[in-house]
Amino acid sequence: MNAANSSDNSEHSLAGAQTPESSGGISVPSALAGKSRTGSVLKGAGQAFLLFLASRLALYLLAYLSVVIYPGEVQMVSGRPFESPGAVTADVMNMFCQFDCKWFMSIAISGYETYPSHLTTGHAANWAFLPLYPLLGRYLADLSGGNILPAFYLISGVCSYLGLLLWIYLLKMFRLSYETRLAGAFFYCFLPYSVYFIAPYTESLFMMFTIAAFILAMKERYLCAALCAMAMVATKNIGVMFVFPLAILFWQHNGFRAFFNFRSLKTAVFWLSFMLVPLPMFVFQNWLWYSTGDALAFKNIQLAWGRMMGNPFMHMLEGFGTGGYKAYFAAFFAGCFLPIAYLFFRKRYAEGVFLLLGALVPVSTGVNAIPRYMFGMMPMLLAFTLMTEGRPWFRDLLLTLSGMLAVFISIAWVHGEFFTV
Repeated sequence: MNAANSSDNSEHSLAGAQTPESSGGISVPSALAGKSRTGSVLKGAGQAFLLFLASRLALYLLAYLSVVIYPGEVQMVSGRPFESPGAVTADVMNMFCQFDCKWFMSIAISGYETYPSHLTTGHAANWAFLPLYPLLGRYLADLSGGNILPAFYLISGVCSYLGLLLWIYLLKMFRLSYETRLAGAFFYCFLPYSVYFIAPYTESLFMMFTIAAFILAMKERYLCAALCAMAMVATKNIGVMFVFPLAILFWQHNGFRAFFNFRSLKTAVFWLSFMLVPLPMFVFQNWLWYSTGDALAFKNIQLAWGRMMGNPFMHMLEGFGTGGYKAYFAAFFAGCFLPIAYLFFRKRYAEGVFLLLGALVPVSTGVNAIPRYMFGMMPMLLAFTLMTEGRPWFRDLLLTLSGMLAVFISIAWVHGEFFTV
Protein backbone atom coordinates (compact mmCIF):
# COMPACT_ATOMS: atom_id res chain seq x y z
CA MET A 1 0.00 0.00 0.00
CA ASN A 2 0.99 3.58 -0.49
CA ALA A 3 1.58 5.50 2.69
CA ALA A 4 2.30 8.88 1.15
CA ASN A 5 0.72 11.03 3.80
CA SER A 6 -0.94 9.40 6.74
CA SER A 7 -1.39 12.43 8.96
CA ASP A 8 -4.81 12.19 10.64
CA ASN A 9 -5.70 15.16 12.79
CA SER A 10 -8.39 14.56 15.35
CA GLU A 11 -10.61 17.28 13.95
CA HIS A 12 -10.72 15.49 10.59
CA SER A 13 -13.64 13.18 11.19
CA LEU A 14 -14.88 12.56 7.65
CA ALA A 15 -12.76 9.45 7.38
CA GLY A 16 -13.97 7.96 10.65
CA ALA A 17 -12.45 7.20 14.00
CA GLN A 18 -8.78 7.59 14.84
CA THR A 19 -7.02 4.49 16.07
CA PRO A 20 -4.60 5.75 18.77
CA GLU A 21 -5.87 5.51 22.31
CA SER A 22 -3.39 7.98 23.64
CA SER A 23 -2.56 11.57 22.90
CA GLY A 24 0.67 13.38 23.66
CA GLY A 25 1.89 10.48 25.78
CA ILE A 26 -1.10 10.71 28.17
CA SER A 27 -3.03 7.44 28.30
CA VAL A 28 -6.76 7.52 27.76
CA PRO A 29 -9.06 5.05 29.54
CA SER A 30 -10.31 2.46 27.07
CA ALA A 31 -13.97 3.26 27.77
CA LEU A 32 -13.41 6.94 27.02
CA ALA A 33 -11.36 6.05 23.96
CA GLY A 34 -14.22 3.86 22.76
CA LYS A 35 -16.71 6.69 23.22
CA SER A 36 -14.37 9.05 21.37
CA ARG A 37 -14.04 6.69 18.43
CA THR A 38 -17.80 6.09 18.32
CA GLY A 39 -18.50 9.82 18.34
CA SER A 40 -15.93 10.40 15.61
CA VAL A 41 -17.46 7.67 13.46
CA LEU A 42 -20.95 9.11 13.87
CA LYS A 43 -19.71 12.61 13.11
CA GLY A 44 -17.88 11.37 10.02
CA ALA A 45 -20.97 9.48 8.81
CA GLY A 46 -23.05 12.62 9.36
CA GLN A 47 -20.63 14.77 7.37
CA ALA A 48 -20.61 12.20 4.60
CA PHE A 49 -24.40 12.17 4.59
CA LEU A 50 -24.55 15.97 4.23
CA LEU A 51 -22.15 15.81 1.30
CA PHE A 52 -24.13 12.97 -0.26
CA LEU A 53 -27.49 14.70 0.26
CA ALA A 54 -26.26 18.04 -1.11
CA SER A 55 -24.89 16.39 -4.25
CA ARG A 56 -28.11 14.46 -4.92
CA LEU A 57 -30.37 17.45 -4.32
CA ALA A 58 -28.23 19.65 -6.55
CA LEU A 59 -28.15 17.19 -9.46
CA TYR A 60 -31.81 16.25 -9.13
CA LEU A 61 -33.00 19.85 -8.90
CA LEU A 62 -30.92 21.02 -11.87
CA ALA A 63 -32.11 18.08 -13.98
CA TYR A 64 -35.71 18.77 -12.96
CA LEU A 65 -35.49 22.47 -13.80
CA SER A 66 -33.92 21.65 -17.16
CA VAL A 67 -36.98 19.57 -18.09
CA VAL A 68 -39.34 22.29 -16.86
CA ILE A 69 -37.62 25.17 -18.62
CA TYR A 70 -36.26 23.36 -21.67
CA PRO A 71 -38.72 20.51 -22.34
CA GLY A 72 -37.65 17.91 -24.86
CA GLU A 73 -39.72 15.93 -27.30
CA VAL A 74 -41.40 14.09 -24.44
CA GLN A 75 -42.92 16.51 -21.94
CA MET A 76 -42.03 14.95 -18.58
CA VAL A 77 -43.08 17.99 -16.54
CA SER A 78 -45.91 20.43 -17.17
CA GLY A 79 -46.23 23.94 -15.77
CA ARG A 80 -43.63 26.53 -14.82
CA PRO A 81 -41.91 26.69 -11.45
CA PHE A 82 -42.47 29.55 -9.02
CA GLU A 83 -45.62 30.84 -10.81
CA SER A 84 -48.15 29.69 -8.24
CA PRO A 85 -48.24 27.11 -5.42
CA GLY A 86 -49.78 24.38 -7.57
CA ALA A 87 -48.30 25.38 -10.91
CA VAL A 88 -45.96 22.42 -11.39
CA THR A 89 -47.58 19.07 -11.95
CA ALA A 90 -44.86 16.61 -12.70
CA ASP A 91 -44.25 12.95 -13.26
CA VAL A 92 -40.92 13.41 -11.53
CA MET A 93 -40.78 9.75 -10.53
CA ASN A 94 -40.32 8.74 -14.17
CA MET A 95 -37.96 11.56 -15.03
CA PHE A 96 -34.83 9.51 -14.30
CA CYS A 97 -36.27 6.20 -15.49
CA GLN A 98 -34.62 6.11 -18.90
CA PHE A 99 -33.35 3.37 -21.22
CA ASP A 100 -32.54 0.13 -19.29
CA CYS A 101 -34.70 1.24 -16.37
CA LYS A 102 -37.67 -0.06 -18.33
CA TRP A 103 -36.07 -3.49 -18.56
CA PHE A 104 -35.48 -3.61 -14.80
CA MET A 105 -39.12 -2.61 -14.32
CA SER A 106 -40.27 -5.44 -16.58
CA ILE A 107 -38.27 -8.02 -14.61
CA ALA A 108 -39.53 -6.70 -11.28
CA ILE A 109 -43.17 -6.62 -12.39
CA SER A 110 -43.49 -9.67 -14.65
CA GLY A 111 -40.29 -11.67 -14.25
CA TYR A 112 -38.15 -12.96 -17.08
CA GLU A 113 -39.77 -13.57 -20.44
CA THR A 114 -39.87 -16.90 -22.21
CA TYR A 115 -39.30 -15.52 -25.72
CA PRO A 116 -38.05 -12.27 -27.33
CA SER A 117 -40.65 -9.70 -28.34
CA HIS A 118 -39.21 -6.19 -27.88
CA LEU A 119 -37.46 -3.38 -29.75
CA THR A 120 -38.27 -2.59 -33.36
CA THR A 121 -37.09 -5.99 -34.56
CA GLY A 122 -38.97 -7.91 -31.86
CA HIS A 123 -35.80 -9.84 -31.04
CA ALA A 124 -34.99 -8.36 -27.61
CA ALA A 125 -35.75 -9.85 -24.21
CA ASN A 126 -34.92 -8.98 -20.64
CA TRP A 127 -32.56 -11.97 -20.28
CA ALA A 128 -29.65 -9.56 -20.81
CA PHE A 129 -30.04 -8.24 -17.25
CA LEU A 130 -29.08 -10.01 -14.04
CA PRO A 131 -31.77 -10.46 -11.37
CA LEU A 132 -30.56 -9.04 -8.04
CA TYR A 133 -31.45 -5.37 -8.51
CA PRO A 134 -34.97 -5.88 -9.99
CA LEU A 135 -35.78 -8.62 -7.49
CA LEU A 136 -34.74 -6.45 -4.54
CA GLY A 137 -37.02 -3.74 -5.93
CA ARG A 138 -39.88 -6.22 -6.25
CA TYR A 139 -39.52 -7.55 -2.70
CA LEU A 140 -39.13 -4.08 -1.20
CA ALA A 141 -42.23 -2.87 -3.05
CA ASP A 142 -44.18 -5.92 -1.82
CA LEU A 143 -43.15 -5.21 1.77
CA SER A 144 -44.09 -1.54 1.59
CA GLY A 145 -47.23 -2.06 -0.50
CA GLY A 146 -45.98 0.55 -2.92
CA ASN A 147 -44.82 0.78 -6.51
CA ILE A 148 -41.66 -0.70 -7.98
CA LEU A 149 -40.10 2.59 -9.05
CA PRO A 150 -39.94 4.22 -5.58
CA ALA A 151 -38.36 0.99 -4.32
CA PHE A 152 -35.71 1.24 -7.02
CA TYR A 153 -34.96 4.84 -6.04
CA LEU A 154 -34.67 3.82 -2.39
CA ILE A 155 -32.25 1.01 -3.21
CA SER A 156 -30.11 3.30 -5.37
CA GLY A 157 -30.04 6.03 -2.74
CA VAL A 158 -29.28 3.82 0.26
CA CYS A 159 -26.64 1.82 -1.59
CA SER A 160 -24.99 5.01 -2.88
CA TYR A 161 -24.70 6.39 0.65
CA LEU A 162 -23.44 3.11 2.12
CA GLY A 163 -21.00 2.91 -0.77
CA LEU A 164 -19.72 6.39 0.12
CA LEU A 165 -19.07 5.32 3.73
CA LEU A 166 -17.27 2.20 2.55
CA TRP A 167 -15.30 4.24 0.02
CA ILE A 168 -14.07 6.64 2.72
CA TYR A 169 -13.07 3.65 4.87
CA LEU A 170 -11.19 2.07 1.95
CA LEU A 171 -9.27 5.28 1.31
CA LYS A 172 -8.27 5.35 4.97
CA MET A 173 -6.98 1.78 4.62
CA PHE A 174 -4.69 3.10 1.87
CA ARG A 175 -3.31 5.58 4.46
CA LEU A 176 -3.97 8.55 2.22
CA SER A 177 -3.94 12.11 3.56
CA TYR A 178 -7.14 13.70 4.82
CA GLU A 179 -7.17 16.10 1.85
CA THR A 180 -6.93 13.20 -0.60
CA ARG A 181 -9.69 11.27 1.17
CA LEU A 182 -11.89 14.36 1.13
CA ALA A 183 -11.25 14.79 -2.60
CA GLY A 184 -12.15 11.12 -3.08
CA ALA A 185 -15.44 11.63 -1.23
CA PHE A 186 -16.32 14.65 -3.37
CA PHE A 187 -15.36 12.78 -6.50
CA TYR A 188 -17.62 9.87 -5.50
CA CYS A 189 -20.56 12.25 -5.05
CA PHE A 190 -19.94 14.28 -8.22
CA LEU A 191 -18.81 11.66 -10.70
CA PRO A 192 -19.39 12.73 -14.32
CA TYR A 193 -21.90 9.87 -14.57
CA SER A 194 -23.42 10.43 -11.12
CA VAL A 195 -26.85 10.22 -12.72
CA TYR A 196 -26.49 6.43 -12.73
CA PHE A 197 -26.24 6.49 -8.94
CA ILE A 198 -29.48 8.51 -8.75
CA ALA A 199 -31.48 6.75 -11.46
CA PRO A 200 -33.10 3.32 -11.04
CA TYR A 201 -29.99 1.51 -12.27
CA THR A 202 -27.64 -1.17 -10.96
CA GLU A 203 -24.53 1.00 -10.56
CA SER A 204 -25.05 1.99 -6.92
CA LEU A 205 -25.68 -1.61 -5.81
CA PHE A 206 -22.71 -2.89 -7.78
CA MET A 207 -20.39 -0.15 -6.48
CA MET A 208 -21.33 -0.79 -2.86
CA PHE A 209 -20.64 -4.52 -3.10
CA THR A 210 -17.42 -3.93 -5.07
CA ILE A 211 -15.95 -1.65 -2.41
CA ALA A 212 -17.04 -4.04 0.34
CA ALA A 213 -15.47 -7.00 -1.49
CA PHE A 214 -12.13 -5.19 -1.88
CA ILE A 215 -12.10 -4.14 1.78
CA LEU A 216 -12.78 -7.68 2.96
CA ALA A 217 -10.24 -9.23 0.57
CA MET A 218 -7.59 -6.75 1.74
CA LYS A 219 -8.37 -7.82 5.31
CA GLU A 220 -7.98 -11.48 4.19
CA ARG A 221 -11.61 -12.26 4.95
CA TYR A 222 -11.90 -14.16 1.69
CA LEU A 223 -15.17 -15.93 2.32
CA CYS A 224 -16.97 -12.69 3.21
CA ALA A 225 -15.36 -11.03 0.18
CA ALA A 226 -16.68 -13.86 -1.99
CA LEU A 227 -20.21 -13.37 -0.67
CA CYS A 228 -20.04 -9.69 -1.66
CA ALA A 229 -18.60 -10.69 -5.03
CA MET A 230 -21.49 -13.12 -5.53
CA ALA A 231 -23.85 -10.18 -5.05
CA MET A 232 -21.79 -8.28 -7.63
CA VAL A 233 -22.21 -11.15 -10.10
CA ALA A 234 -25.95 -11.29 -9.47
CA THR A 235 -26.08 -7.56 -10.25
CA LYS A 236 -23.79 -7.26 -13.31
CA ASN A 237 -21.98 -10.01 -15.16
CA ILE A 238 -18.63 -8.20 -14.97
CA GLY A 239 -18.63 -9.10 -11.27
CA VAL A 240 -17.38 -12.58 -12.27
CA MET A 241 -14.01 -10.98 -12.96
CA PHE A 242 -13.48 -10.33 -9.26
CA VAL A 243 -11.84 -13.77 -9.08
CA PHE A 244 -8.69 -12.11 -10.46
CA PRO A 245 -8.38 -9.31 -7.84
CA LEU A 246 -9.19 -11.91 -5.17
CA ALA A 247 -6.31 -14.13 -6.36
CA ILE A 248 -3.92 -11.19 -6.67
CA LEU A 249 -4.64 -9.97 -3.14
CA PHE A 250 -4.19 -13.51 -1.79
CA TRP A 251 -0.85 -13.72 -3.61
CA GLN A 252 0.29 -10.36 -2.25
CA HIS A 253 -0.56 -11.35 1.30
CA ASN A 254 0.66 -14.95 1.31
CA GLY A 255 3.02 -15.52 -1.61
CA PHE A 256 2.69 -17.74 -4.66
CA ARG A 257 3.35 -21.03 -2.88
CA ALA A 258 0.35 -20.47 -0.63
CA PHE A 259 -1.93 -21.29 -3.60
CA PHE A 260 -0.78 -24.92 -3.37
CA ASN A 261 -0.41 -25.31 0.38
CA PHE A 262 -3.48 -27.49 0.71
CA ARG A 263 -2.77 -28.28 4.35
CA SER A 264 -3.42 -24.64 5.21
CA LEU A 265 -6.91 -23.65 6.30
CA LYS A 266 -6.39 -20.20 4.78
CA THR A 267 -5.64 -21.77 1.38
CA ALA A 268 -8.72 -23.96 1.61
CA VAL A 269 -10.89 -20.95 2.48
CA PHE A 270 -9.39 -19.00 -0.44
CA TRP A 271 -10.14 -21.74 -3.00
CA LEU A 272 -13.66 -22.14 -1.64
CA SER A 273 -14.15 -18.37 -1.95
CA PHE A 274 -12.65 -18.38 -5.44
CA MET A 275 -15.12 -21.03 -6.60
CA LEU A 276 -18.10 -19.35 -4.96
CA VAL A 277 -17.71 -16.05 -6.82
CA PRO A 278 -19.12 -17.20 -10.22
CA LEU A 279 -21.86 -19.37 -8.64
CA PRO A 280 -24.73 -16.87 -9.24
CA MET A 281 -23.84 -16.76 -12.95
CA PHE A 282 -23.95 -20.57 -13.15
CA VAL A 283 -27.35 -20.58 -11.44
CA PHE A 284 -28.65 -17.92 -13.85
CA GLN A 285 -27.29 -19.83 -16.84
CA ASN A 286 -28.91 -23.02 -15.61
CA TRP A 287 -32.24 -21.21 -15.32
CA LEU A 288 -31.83 -19.79 -18.85
CA TRP A 289 -31.08 -23.23 -20.23
CA TYR A 290 -34.19 -24.62 -18.53
CA SER A 291 -36.40 -21.70 -19.68
CA THR A 292 -35.05 -20.88 -23.14
CA GLY A 293 -32.84 -23.81 -24.13
CA ASP A 294 -29.80 -21.51 -24.28
CA ALA A 295 -27.51 -21.20 -21.26
CA LEU A 296 -25.81 -18.23 -22.93
CA ALA A 297 -29.03 -16.43 -23.78
CA PHE A 298 -27.96 -13.42 -21.69
CA LYS A 299 -25.03 -12.99 -24.11
CA ASN A 300 -26.65 -14.06 -27.37
CA ILE A 301 -29.64 -11.75 -26.89
CA GLN A 302 -27.20 -8.83 -27.18
CA LEU A 303 -27.58 -9.20 -30.96
CA ALA A 304 -30.93 -7.42 -30.62
CA TRP A 305 -28.99 -4.31 -29.54
CA GLY A 306 -26.51 -4.70 -32.39
CA ARG A 307 -23.80 -6.06 -30.08
CA MET A 308 -21.74 -9.09 -31.06
CA MET A 309 -18.57 -10.66 -29.74
CA GLY A 310 -15.32 -9.52 -31.30
CA ASN A 311 -11.96 -7.86 -30.76
CA PRO A 312 -12.52 -4.82 -28.49
CA PHE A 313 -9.89 -2.82 -30.34
CA MET A 314 -11.59 -3.53 -33.66
CA HIS A 315 -14.84 -2.29 -32.10
CA MET A 316 -12.95 0.82 -31.04
CA LEU A 317 -11.69 1.46 -34.60
CA GLU A 318 -15.18 0.83 -35.94
CA GLY A 319 -16.51 3.42 -33.52
CA PHE A 320 -14.02 6.02 -34.73
CA GLY A 321 -14.98 5.22 -38.30
CA THR A 322 -18.72 5.51 -37.59
CA GLY A 323 -18.40 8.91 -35.91
CA GLY A 324 -20.99 10.64 -33.74
CA TYR A 325 -21.61 9.20 -30.30
CA LYS A 326 -19.82 6.00 -31.40
CA ALA A 327 -16.63 8.02 -31.80
CA TYR A 328 -17.17 9.49 -28.33
CA PHE A 329 -17.50 6.01 -26.83
CA ALA A 330 -14.43 4.81 -28.74
CA ALA A 331 -12.37 7.79 -27.59
CA PHE A 332 -13.39 7.17 -23.99
CA PHE A 333 -12.36 3.51 -24.30
CA ALA A 334 -8.96 4.57 -25.60
CA GLY A 335 -8.60 7.14 -22.82
CA CYS A 336 -9.49 4.74 -20.02
CA PHE A 337 -6.11 3.05 -20.41
CA LEU A 338 -4.51 6.07 -18.74
CA PRO A 339 -6.10 5.41 -15.30
CA ILE A 340 -5.48 1.69 -15.79
CA ALA A 341 -1.79 2.33 -16.42
CA TYR A 342 -1.64 4.69 -13.45
CA LEU A 343 -3.01 2.01 -11.12
CA PHE A 344 -0.28 -0.37 -12.25
CA PHE A 345 2.28 2.44 -11.80
CA ARG A 346 1.07 2.86 -8.21
CA LYS A 347 1.33 -0.93 -7.75
CA ARG A 348 -2.41 -1.32 -7.26
CA TYR A 349 -2.38 -4.48 -9.34
CA ALA A 350 -5.66 -5.99 -8.13
CA GLU A 351 -7.58 -2.80 -8.88
CA GLY A 352 -5.74 -2.29 -12.19
CA VAL A 353 -6.56 -5.79 -13.44
CA PHE A 354 -10.21 -5.42 -12.45
CA LEU A 355 -10.50 -2.09 -14.28
CA LEU A 356 -8.72 -3.49 -17.34
CA LEU A 357 -11.13 -6.41 -17.54
CA GLY A 358 -14.02 -4.04 -16.85
CA ALA A 359 -13.01 -2.17 -20.01
CA LEU A 360 -12.16 -5.06 -22.32
CA VAL A 361 -15.11 -7.36 -21.57
CA PRO A 362 -17.95 -4.87 -22.35
CA VAL A 363 -16.19 -3.49 -25.43
CA SER A 364 -15.76 -7.02 -26.77
CA THR A 365 -19.42 -6.66 -27.82
CA GLY A 366 -19.31 -2.96 -28.78
CA VAL A 367 -18.31 0.46 -27.47
CA ASN A 368 -21.79 1.56 -26.41
CA ALA A 369 -22.14 2.60 -22.76
CA ILE A 370 -18.43 2.24 -21.97
CA PRO A 371 -18.26 5.56 -19.99
CA ARG A 372 -21.00 4.33 -17.67
CA TYR A 373 -19.30 0.96 -17.24
CA MET A 374 -15.99 2.60 -16.36
CA PHE A 375 -17.35 5.18 -13.93
CA GLY A 376 -19.35 2.41 -12.30
CA MET A 377 -16.09 0.63 -11.38
CA MET A 378 -14.42 1.42 -8.06
CA PRO A 379 -10.86 1.28 -9.49
CA MET A 380 -11.67 4.22 -11.78
CA LEU A 381 -12.56 6.25 -8.70
CA LEU A 382 -9.36 5.10 -7.02
CA ALA A 383 -7.16 6.01 -9.98
CA PHE A 384 -8.39 9.60 -10.16
CA THR A 385 -8.27 9.96 -6.37
CA LEU A 386 -4.65 8.78 -6.29
CA MET A 387 -3.79 11.18 -9.11
CA THR A 388 -4.84 14.12 -6.93
CA GLU A 389 -2.53 13.14 -4.06
CA GLY A 390 -0.04 15.95 -3.49
CA ARG A 391 -1.38 17.89 -6.49
CA PRO A 392 -3.85 20.52 -5.21
CA TRP A 393 -4.11 22.22 -8.60
CA PHE A 394 -5.04 18.96 -10.32
CA ARG A 395 -7.46 18.05 -7.52
CA ASP A 396 -9.32 21.35 -7.88
CA LEU A 397 -9.35 21.10 -11.68
CA LEU A 398 -10.58 17.50 -11.65
CA LEU A 399 -13.35 18.14 -9.13
CA THR A 400 -14.52 21.24 -11.00
CA LEU A 401 -14.66 19.44 -14.34
CA SER A 402 -16.28 16.39 -12.78
CA GLY A 403 -19.03 18.47 -11.16
CA MET A 404 -19.71 20.35 -14.40
CA LEU A 405 -19.93 17.11 -16.36
CA ALA A 406 -22.18 15.57 -13.70
CA VAL A 407 -24.69 18.39 -14.21
CA PHE A 408 -24.42 18.29 -17.99
CA ILE A 409 -24.86 14.51 -18.25
CA SER A 410 -27.73 14.52 -15.72
CA ILE A 411 -29.56 17.10 -17.83
CA ALA A 412 -28.88 15.15 -21.01
CA TRP A 413 -30.05 11.96 -19.29
CA VAL A 414 -33.51 13.24 -18.34
CA HIS A 415 -33.89 14.49 -21.91
CA GLY A 416 -33.18 10.96 -23.20
CA GLU A 417 -29.95 11.79 -25.05
CA PHE A 418 -28.46 8.49 -26.19
CA PHE A 419 -24.80 9.38 -25.59
CA THR A 420 -25.51 9.16 -21.85
CA VAL A 421 -26.37 5.45 -22.07
